[in-house]
Amino acid sequence: MRNELQLYRVGLLLTPILQREVRCLSPAVIGIDGEGRFCFVGSDAEARQRFGDFTATDFGPHSIALPGLVDVHTHLAQYQALALERGKLLQWLQELILPLEQRYADASFAERQAELFFRSVLACGTTTAVVFGPPFAEATDRAFAAAARAGLRVLMGQTLMDQAVPEVLRRTPQQALLEMEQVASRWHGHDGGRLLYVISPRFAGSCSEHLLRACAEFARHHGLRLQTHLAETPEELQHVSALFPDAPDYTAIYERAGLLGERTILAHCIYLSDSERARLRSAGCAIAHCPRSNRFLRSGIMPLYRYLGEGFRIGLGTDVAAGYSPSVLEEAREAREMAKVRSLYVPEEATAVLSPEEALWLATLGGAAAIGLEQRIGSIEVGKDADLLVLDSRALLPAEPLHTDCRSWLLRILYTGSPEAIRAVAVRGRFVFQRNSSTGAS
Repeated sequence: MRNELQLYRVGLLLTPILQREVRCLSPAVIGIDGEGRFCFVGSDAEARQRFGDFTATDFGPHSIALPGLVDVHTHLAQYQALALERGKLLQWLQELILPLEQRYADASFAERQAELFFRSVLACGTTTAVVFGPPFAEATDRAFAAAARAGLRVLMGQTLMDQAVPEVLRRTPQQALLEMEQVASRWHGHDGGRLLYVISPRFAGSCSEHLLRACAEFARHHGLRLQTHLAETPEELQHVSALFPDAPDYTAIYERAGLLGERTILAHCIYLSDSERARLRSAGCAIAHCPRSNRFLRSGIMPLYRYLGEGFRIGLGTDVAAGYSPSVLEEAREAREMAKVRSLYVPEEATAVLSPEEALWLATLGGAAAIGLEQRIGSIEVGKDADLLVLDSRALLPAEPLHTDCRSWLLRILYTGSPEAIRAVAVRGRFVFQRNSSTGAS
């Protein structure tokens, strides 16, 4: 880390605060201390009062600072299949994804794909990603090494399966425990906690109860987070029910195995009964909302507004590769629009419109809360790790906007912003991605 204070000036700062509102400051000065934490956020006048005559790195009047984006669910080993269709979820997995994931037995291939994946994630402004890693231990180890070099914050684990998949992808519970220990002992907590190991059984459709129990016990013993999938499609529910005929519902499988708790992140959760939701809330589980993936695979529309009202911790997941872009900002846009679509067909949700402030919150502070890091990341606040991105407003449309109030800027970012608008990305105060304005290269 640096040994001295660094000051930066931006034309506009937008950051979520409590109650899912947004603080807007224009222009703004941001101070980052030698430990890579925000130590000052304020106006020019406040900065002069605090520091006297100061010198700041000026990103210019067209710059917009946001907190680093938080992706709470994505798949590294699916990156090459981005945007490729093969029907709905189960067919897509069998015909496209599982054959691709077998290629990660080649650790060199895995390392190259991890480098490309993390580079694209950073270019989209994501500073924290929760990742299903490759299904092989050495490939997962190489992926962690790539994440260490890339500089972003990564929570990742080996994708585990032991049934209903090709033999090469299966790991017995004993093998899984050995391989998790091998990789987690090397990487969990690396670089002051920038890299963390997450226990990652794929879902009940490819994991026996023995493997699920082994994962739950390992997570509990080592104090680790755990991620899996739940209730994504009606066909998946039927498949899982056939594998676990004695379970009263999908959630009960995970409940019985001991997987549910405050450190558990569940992706999709579209088709949950009232009883399942109540039990998940009681256990303190978080939900990864993946609206683009849900639409791409024709899985359904998660009742986002209902779940928020019920008190679930929810973040956004790009869910690459069914999510066809690593951009969390684009996922926030989709979350708003799919909530609107659902409101057209569900009478009790007719007024459930997600505000732009809530959309930004889901992409940042909401995601941080979902993974239990809201005290460290998710907003530009004094004392937090200095994870941020800087946008160039000249890349937004229209060139001469009708309104320039805080909400109008936020709407323009959500609806016309693209990765090409992102000028720089910092993690813990270190700029790990910068775009050349003339060539677009990083």
